Amino acid sequence: MIVKNRIAGTRITVWDVLHYLETGWSCPEIAETLHLSEAQVEAVARYIEDHTEELMVVQQQIEARKARGNPPEIQDKLAKSRMKLQAWLKQHHKTNT
Repeated sequence: MIVKNRIAGTRITVWDVLHYLETGWSCPEIAETLHLSEAQVEAVARYIEDHTEELMVVQQQIEARKARGNPPEIQDKLAKSRMKLQAWLKQHHKTNT
């Protein structure tokens, strides 16, 4: 049911479920929110219990990567994309008014 730390047939990861579990959500609440069966969420909860140490190592790596932010070349691409979108919106607004 779990393939490469994802719920089989979905894009939902064990970390998605872990987040909800850590904040006190019940399995039925998580299932409804993520459009999963309760059996899927319960299977992930068991997987998390059985693999807590390795999942926490990866979780720490994810958090460290997020804390570092995007590298400068990605920041530049984002800024250019934002400027391009703003120019398009401005032009689109002019032609529709």
